[in-house]
Amino acid sequence: MKPKGAGIGVPELGRQLASGAIAPIYAVVGEEAFLRDAAVATIREAALGHDEASAGAFNSDLVYGDETDAREILSLCETFPVFAARRLVVVRDIGALRAREAERLLPYLEAPVETTCLVLTGEKVDGRLRFFQALKAVAVTVDCSMLDTRAVAAWIQEQAGTLGLRLDEAARDALQEASAGNLGVMRRELEKLAAYVAPNTAVTAADVEAVRGRDAGGTVWDLLGALGRKDRGDALRVLAKVLDAGEPPLRLLGLLASHWRQVWKAREQLARRMPEAGLARAIGVPPFRVRGLVEQARVYSEGELARSFDLFRNADSRLKGGGRGTERQALEALILALCRGERPLTAPRASAPAR
Repeated sequence: MKPKGAGIGVPELGRQLASGAIAPIYAVVGEEAFLRDAAVATIREAALGHDEASAGAFNSDLVYGDETDAREILSLCETFPVFAARRLVVVRDIGALRAREAERLLPYLEAPVETTCLVLTGEKVDGRLRFFQALKAVAVTVDCSMLDTRAVAAWIQEQAGTLGLRLDEAARDALQEASAGNLGVMRRELEKLAAYVAPNTAVTAADVEAVRGRDAGGTVWDLLGALGRKDRGDALRVLAKVLDAGEPPLRLLGLLASHWRQVWKAREQLARRMPEAGLARAIGVPPFRVRGLVEQARVYSEGELARSFDLFRNADSRLKGGGRGTERQALEALILALCRGERPLTAPRASAPAR
């Protein structure tokens, strides 16, 4: 529907809504689920007012693209608000709406109901379809694309500030690593930190690790730990939590493959008798990551590490070629294959797969 960077961000959306400018149609699109939810919540509060809890009971509707059709959406949009100035209609996963049904909404885009705020949200849409081309022209588009590394760092500092936290650079890096870049997980970890540390106390990487240890185990970091131990049961359990939390399957696969490259680099350096103290710089990771990489490099044999990259390529093909609902099975098969194999070795040998 739009290139990355198009549209407005969630902060700008908040400023527009605070000025009283509420548009009749919003398109909230991007891979970052936390930003999409934040945008919808901001629009909801502006559309329904401060008494949104009671107003929403009569004037708010939520439907899903794969479970609805144009007739239902139009019916909801054309319903007049009850004891309020405006109704809110949210369609989640708009990209799953059938193309024929989407085209039946085209006339509404040209003449939306003034008393309805229609919010169409989803991870991605097909910009080749007439409906989404027309939507881009008339709607306020809120960009919820994944943030780059620099933007994530700024986002962490902003969120920490709202909670009264001061994170040093090591703590910020540890938080990013522990959450694998998932903004929703980072926000939850920041909230736990706010309850854990004393007010106006600088947060350290040790604090981040201590708080993470209190979690029931549902982050990509926990998944990597289970895989490093070849604990199939724990890895599958954590995988389910990570996917249920909204982690995009392809992004999760990319993070796993990236971690495996770091493990291989650690194995290479160990084979060259590199002291652990110098591994962080050689591999290009924060120092607190080294111990876990070294442990996994000694658990997985050379052959297993080499074959893992074929497993990643096969999983990538399955994720991109399979239909909806197959992502979980593809990743479960990958997890089982990674945990299967030879007995651990105590010392690595020095040769590497083509990368």
